[in-house]
Amino acid sequence: MITCSPKSRKTWRRLCLVGAAAIVIAGAFGSISAAAVKKVPYPEIKVTVSTPYKPDAAFERMRTAFADSVAKKDLTALTALVAPSFLWTVGGRPADEMDLGREAVHNFKVVFGFRAPGKDVDGGVDGGPYWDALAAFAADATYYAATDAGNLICGPIAADVDDDVFDQARKKVENRDDGADWFFTLAPTDVFKAPGDTGPPIAKVGTIAMPMLGTYPAAQEGQPAVQLTHIEVLQPSGKSGWIPAGAVRPLFTDHLCYARTPSGEWKIAAIDQPSE
Repeated sequence: MITCSPKSRKTWRRLCLVGAAAIVIAGAFGSISAAAVKKVPYPEIKVTVSTPYKPDAAFERMRTAFADSVAKKDLTALTALVAPSFLWTVGGRPADEMDLGREAVHNFKVVFGFRAPGKDVDGGVDGGPYWDALAAFAADATYYAATDAGNLICGPIAADVDDDVFDQARKKVENRDDGADWFFTLAPTDVFKAPGDTGPPIAKVGTIAMPMLGTYPAAQEGQPAVQLTHIEVLQPSGKSGWIPAGAVRPLFTDHLCYARTPSGEWKIAAIDQPSE
């Protein structure tokens, strides 16, 4: 199970909410979005989901090694998978904390909380290392080609939206001081009145983005992480409903990318984090 601690860096929170079939939440995360969302109608935000990448045998071997190193918390095995050209970007631009004068493994350790920026030794990071974020990457098997040439593969799967429509929707539903957590459905999805409802759905939504209102089971502050089965979303109609957690992904999240070396091996080549 992926466990996301309240001590984890805020930038990882959305990623930790969703990790393949295993979705977990910890601390007070489940109540954050509800306070940030006004239950009013808003323009429907259609999304275009990236074409999934079908891994080859070499990619699968790397993925297995990655998952194994994270499960065992084997830093040596993990850093052996880092490409010499590892790049850390925020919104497509080099991160302020990325040190171009240092080796790739140093920057990888900084971004994942193994080492503080500018330090030569590991440790000293509040809440680090972020094994939970690495576990979320390792667990989610949805990937897409980030370049037309297909030489940079990223995960989890991504989606595009019309920025103007999205801005209109945010102005409608988000409170001035708080932003909502937006999720997109991977395919047309049934909406139910309650989590685990076995009756007919109350609605069906297409491949769209919606703000999250809550989670089931609900997280209790100070309690261990729990595995989620459903999330409550605000539909464009302004009505709320519940959908299976495995049917959605965060609209804005961190993407870990992989590149093939000249020898044919896949390595962890980059991470891109949302700018907001």
